[in-house]
Amino acid sequence: MSHGRTGGNSAAQRPDPGSLPATVYVSPDRPWFRLEPVVESRLPLVAALAESIWWKCYPPIIGAEQVHYMLGRGYSLPSLRRQARAGARFLLLRAGPHSIGFLAWQPANGEAFLDKLYLEPDYHGLGLGRMMLAAVAHAATVAGLDAVSLRVNRDNRSAIRAYRRAGFEVVAEDVKRIGGGFVMDDYLMRLNLDCCRLIESTDSRSLWSGRQCSQPWR
Repeated sequence: MSHGRTGGNSAAQRPDPGSLPATVYVSPDRPWFRLEPVVESRLPLVAALAESIWWKCYPPIIGAEQVHYMLGRGYSLPSLRRQARAGARFLLLRAGPHSIGFLAWQPANGEAFLDKLYLEPDYHGLGLGRMMLAAVAHAATVAGLDAVSLRVNRDNRSAIRAYRRAGFEVVAEDVKRIGGGFVMDDYLMRLNLDCCRLIESTDSRSLWSGRQCSQPWR
């Protein structure tokens, strides 16, 4: 699943991702949208968002029984706490005072593995998912990582289209048993950051430019 570059001193030259400063990402043209790092005390917001978004979006794709099982397995508060303590970086998407989405990623084998990216359906179609992807790509680049990789259900056609538009490519298919008689039937997708076109937009403006919001990131 990982396809990091190899080289004599590449690992030594990479900064330790755990030592990087937390960044608040602000949309340059819509500053009321912000991606903020999640401290452990705010993980209940993530758990509540997961419950809301999964029940709205995923029963038609995987069925209600698997939604219930996967929420308990990976999105309960104890599970989210374990993931954060194991190194997952959570970012919460805010629209003014409201929490509307979240993502989680973690360095793995020279890449950023994007484990979670979810957005309330009322905010679909506004380019916010693309902005969230851009923030992960930016963080991965700052951390000296080679690529962003993820899993996506093979029947989640809208997400697959969005990832392809952002520059991700399918690199493999994988059926993973997750217990309870359920499987994850996924595409494995990867964005090579060397030739990343994620930040390009029709008006050539930056989607996220990090803490200062001053320069397009390419």
